[in-house]
Amino acid sequence: MGILWKEKIEKAVGVYAHIPYCVAKCPYCDFKSVVSRELPEKRYAECLLRELSSLIKKEGFDSSPRPLESLYIGGGTPSLFSPASIERLVSFILSAFTPLKDIEITLEANPDTVDLEKLKGYKRAGVNRLSIGFQSLIDAELKALGRTHSADKALRSFDAARSAGFANIGVDLIFGVPAQSVDSFTESLQKAVRLGPEHISLYNLTLEEGTPFHGSYVKEKNRSTPPLPAEEDELGMYGAAVELLGEAGYIHYEVSNWALPGRYSVHNRRYWSGGDYIGLGSSAHSFLSAPGWGRRWWNENDPALYMKLVDEGGVAEAGSEILTREEAMTEALILGLRMLDRGIDAVSFKARFGVYPKEAFGEWASLVKEGLIGCRGEDLLLTPAGVLLSNEVFLRLKG
Repeated sequence: MGILWKEKIEKAVGVYAHIPYCVAKCPYCDFKSVVSRELPEKRYAECLLRELSSLIKKEGFDSSPRPLESLYIGGGTPSLFSPASIERLVSFILSAFTPLKDIEITLEANPDTVDLEKLKGYKRAGVNRLSIGFQSLIDAELKALGRTHSADKALRSFDAARSAGFANIGVDLIFGVPAQSVDSFTESLQKAVRLGPEHISLYNLTLEEGTPFHGSYVKEKNRSTPPLPAEEDELGMYGAAVELLGEAGYIHYEVSNWALPGRYSVHNRRYWSGGDYIGLGSSAHSFLSAPGWGRRWWNENDPALYMKLVDEGGVAEAGSEILTREEAMTEALILGLRMLDRGIDAVSFKARFGVYPKEAFGEWASLVKEGLIGCRGEDLLLTPAGVLLSNEVFLRLKG
């Protein structure tokens, strides 16, 4: 493995802390989350800290602390936890590493679980970036998605975040929602843009197996449910977003993500770049790029079992895998193409694998001919047409 790549990737690490609890389970959601009337906040938070302590010893980080580039607290609904619990979590994690001066600390929040005082508490706890789950700014669409907040509440939560002092806020929207039109999606997006968030993520609704939406629209084909938009309408929504956000000054830096200059998601970019990260909590995944071609492991999904295992032995690992060179190359190709502003960096790729991307990816010439991939020297990037058909491109990469 190339020295240049190792030096670039291994110096810093990111930490993801998963808080799985929600007020209600959305019918489209495939994330590992649970509805809990009695929130085991204190015990669960302590388990996250205990797990990290065990991992630090296991991986040898105690004798050689790693620089910490980012901390991302996701879920579930992390904003169900009190500022005091978030502060304890943040301070402990920062003390276990060597935080970079400009470390990014993100907290996901649902609009109906925050108010001004709570947001001020998160700011005092050290959180410097919020990711607010709008999903839509049309009440009928929010109802169709099973969300527990209104469009007005979403807008007010953003204003409260600004009043609390947050200068780096991202918002999420979903397109392809039942009964959604290109016009209604564009209306939501325009409302979001007027707020001036630093980051906007747009996700296409997918019918994940095991969710109520999958049962209604795929398995049972329930005719009483509102219809899903046609594929051409979904493409129209995505195209409208590309145009609108570009005109508003947002950079389309990843397939599903736009940001104002200098406001990219540092933590998520670590995933796409193949960087190291430690996952804490139920269902959390971790990845270390060395030794070899990389090692990945993941925790038990069930929060109760996770806490039981951590209480007993400090860890709750449910499985792991050692990557082969071929698996690592395929991941690097797919993740690299997702980064639209960079593409697959040929120098870093060759430093790691000993070959250029074009040598590793036999399909590249045909995809260039089809207009789905472009070249910048030895680098490979998705074209605008390739972005719209990115899933097809990625399948051919795995081919």
